Amino acid sequence: MVVVKLFTSPTCPYCPRAAEVVRKVVGEEGVVALEFPVNTDEGMKEALKFGIRAVPAIVVNDEFIFVGVPDERELKMLIRRLKGGVVNEAA
Repeated sequence: MVVVKLFTSPTCPYCPRAAEVVRKVVGEEGVVALEFPVNTDEGMKEALKFGIRAVPAIVVNDEFIFVGVPDERELKMLIRRLKGGVVNEAA
């Protein structure tokens, strides 16, 4: 199972766009998404585990990190690769 963790802040101007991209991709790819606002104890604790110092940030399967708004196509390709599926570069 692929798990996408999105780290956000309520004051971040880019976080809503990152959340939109993540929601769209996880909906299409059928994976789990979790959002961690860094202004909460749980969110900050989780962010510190990965050394995250800027938001939006995305962690996939506790390994891959995107900082900033992810490119939808790249995020899809990464998820498909992790799911063991065929990666279609045009998707």
